[in-house]
Amino acid sequence: MAATTVAHAQAQPWPTKPIRLVVPAPPGGITDGVARLVADHLQTNLGQPVVVDNKPGGSAVIAERAVMNAPADWHTMMIAPSSVWTDFPLTVKTPFDVHKTFTYVSDVASMVHMLVANNSFPPNKIQEVLDYAQKSSSPVNIANLSPGTRSDMLGELLSEKSGKKITAVPYKGSAPAIVDLIGNQVQMTFEVVTNAAPLIKAGKIKALGVVSPNRSRLLPDVPSFAEQNMPDFVLPDASVGLFVLSSTPAALTQKVRQEMEKITQSPKFQAQLKVQGFDAPQPSSMQELQQKMLATVEQNRKIMSKLKVAGN
Repeated sequence: MAATTVAHAQAQPWPTKPIRLVVPAPPGGITDGVARLVADHLQTNLGQPVVVDNKPGGSAVIAERAVMNAPADWHTMMIAPSSVWTDFPLTVKTPFDVHKTFTYVSDVASMVHMLVANNSFPPNKIQEVLDYAQKSSSPVNIANLSPGTRSDMLGELLSEKSGKKITAVPYKGSAPAIVDLIGNQVQMTFEVVTNAAPLIKAGKIKALGVVSPNRSRLLPDVPSFAEQNMPDFVLPDASVGLFVLSSTPAALTQKVRQEMEKITQSPKFQAQLKVQGFDAPQPSSMQELQQKMLATVEQNRKIMSKLKVAGN
């Protein structure tokens, strides 16, 4: 019966009605902006309306549930940070196995993380941060964004590197963390370069280091952690990408991937991404994409294990 259902699904034309892109973030944020670009291009290419449905909160579980509970006609998908697959499952308990439930079909936009600080914070390099924290008589705080995010993991790692002399302060999102960073209620945070670059260029905060293997094209003068002899902090770029339910028929998953390749490789889409401060994803096969995701999970797992050992 199951095989008959899958074969029937594969034989059906798609799409036959409006497509719904669920986003685990509120309107106006990074992921939302990328999702709306994708929606515009999908609508043009496929000839069906494409609706962005914002479902923030719950460490992406609310959005994931919305996709899982949608009609099984494969017209509901999710655009979300890759971290909901590579980072969140290691730190956030969910009522289902994210790795088995969702398949990451395509990178859409690359995101580079960096460590930024209040302008009055004395250190200007990563090692100086650790030295200062260990000697300072005043509290040194780092704003950690939502649990399970890369910012959260990196903040905990930096705290561990300092011998717990840096205190991680939890925040529900980037906006309140940045407000308190500028106001010097916290001294540092790990932020996406797309958000941080305008504030750095305006002189409101300063940059200390880029987490990615290479420098960011938006801030080419800011050295990476690797250049500052901090290999533990070198992680692949995070990304915003498209997810489908793993139960989606293979032929349809491949069709969705092909449509996303058309979009991400189009000069118009890439130019629009750059305007928003993103880089277009590097072309890769589905196998290469899955290998990258699994490698990131394993790297994150090692980091989390180290942090748990350090915390005991």
